Amino acid sequence: MRVLLLFLTFFLAGPLQANPFEVKPDFLPVNQAFVLTHDRQPDGQMRLYFQIKPGYYLYQKRLKFDGLPAEQHPQLPPALNHHDEFFGDSAVYRDQLELL
Repeated sequence: MRVLLLFLTFFLAGPLQANPFEVKPDFLPVNQAFVLTHDRQPDGQMRLYFQIKPGYYLYQKRLKFDGLPAEQHPQLPPALNHHDEFFGDSAVYRDQLELL
């Protein structure tokens, strides 16, 4: 009887607990996944450079340039097509992104 009670306790309690064998992805902090550097070019323009870690990508539509007039927004280079399970079809940058 004890064995049956013990079995039922573990059997019924099991679904209430998180799966201990489930592998959860470890994501890098943003400042490590997307390393941003900047410098001023000889012509006075500011150059922004993102070094993007392998396996990560930047969404083109998420880039914002608040505080700059529209005529001073940098021209975005062509992006890669990517299908994301959460956001659907998107344009993304992988590896690096340089903006002038």
